[in-house]
Amino acid sequence: MTTVLELNDAELTLYHDQRIALRSPGIAVLLDNATHFGETALHLSRTHPRQTNAQYFTRLSAEPLPYATRRVRNHADLVYLHLRELAPLIEGELLLAVPAILTPAQLGVLLGILQELDIRVSGFVDSAVAATAGAKAPGTACHVDVMMQRAVITTLGFGDEVSRTGSQEVADCGLARLLEDWVNVTADRFVQETRYDPLHAAASEQQLFNQLHGWIEDHPEQTELALEIHQGDQTRRVELSRSLLAQKAAQRFNQLLDAIPEDCPVFLSARAARLPGLQQTMTQQLRLLQVLPAEAPALGCLNNLPEILRGEGDLRLITRLPHRVAEVLSEQRPQIRPLTPTHALCQDRAVDLLSPRLPFRTNIQGDAALLLADDGLTLNGQSLDRDTALHAGDRVGRGEDEYLIIHVEE
Repeated sequence: MTTVLELNDAELTLYHDQRIALRSPGIAVLLDNATHFGETALHLSRTHPRQTNAQYFTRLSAEPLPYATRRVRNHADLVYLHLRELAPLIEGELLLAVPAILTPAQLGVLLGILQELDIRVSGFVDSAVAATAGAKAPGTACHVDVMMQRAVITTLGFGDEVSRTGSQEVADCGLARLLEDWVNVTADRFVQETRYDPLHAAASEQQLFNQLHGWIEDHPEQTELALEIHQGDQTRRVELSRSLLAQKAAQRFNQLLDAIPEDCPVFLSARAARLPGLQQTMTQQLRLLQVLPAEAPALGCLNNLPEILRGEGDLRLITRLPHRVAEVLSEQRPQIRPLTPTHALCQDRAVDLLSPRLPFRTNIQGDAALLLADDGLTLNGQSLDRDTALHAGDRVGRGEDEYLIIHVEE
């Protein structure tokens, strides 16, 4: 198996071969008793705004944090701890796919952190180059992706090879800024229709934020959403359309389009295509060449392993790959997310994986589940000597009991 880690802080994405194993937002919440990352941190960010940091993966330095704890003092500490949570899910060769905006110094810090975690990196590639290596393209095109604090435009040249020829960032078009706008316009709708402002209390603001983020990230096909704010025994509800969010984001999207060279066609990442209105805006202006499938960066890596895997020399960043058109990338396909393990089935009884009634422990991280190693525990008939990724269909054994791991729809 090959593991690909796409380093985009809007969602760090871990692929097992071409299957998405984990999506984890690059966000941390530093509390006195614990530091939380990913989805957990995202769902605490509005109730603990001063303790929240969502910039450490792009700062990647020993720069002190504005809010520090005894264990965490700088951005590099946060990167170390976040990657340490992902480490047990890394299987086989690890390839890193990174955005063009990271500097050589930052990439050096990243590799140093991975080395300290005893994670061996076998290859290092530009994520836009990997994502488009199998795509049909004219001589020049741009790859557009969105990160937490910025959008990234990577200019690419196509011939026998696809190569990175330039890059720039648009600071006002990051996911965090867009979400802030969308939270505000939704709060206005609550005020108009229910006379209640969810931004007046951190708990209700967090409820609003969670629903909006979940809708945008997980249900891009839904054009309408009913949002509910629960406070005591009262529930306030408004209905919202994606078109309203698109209107609110129109000015930022136009700034993004203005930064793209005139007449340059665009490959849009699946992540960016989920943003309400962006794909439609590019289509209307005849900029959109193709929406890439979510697994495009991993496929580009897997199809070019000989060119990416390091030899005996130093690890180097690959910014050009052979341009081999793959039919799988010539179609626009909806993103298919893997079935997240949710329950264990034993004697026709389904038990939540986080239930203390189970004789084994798991750690759920986004779309992935981790089986924690313990004496006497087996996975698919094999004893465990380390924490291991758990998938629907696996069988966990303890003594004479066996548990089938399943996914249960909500």
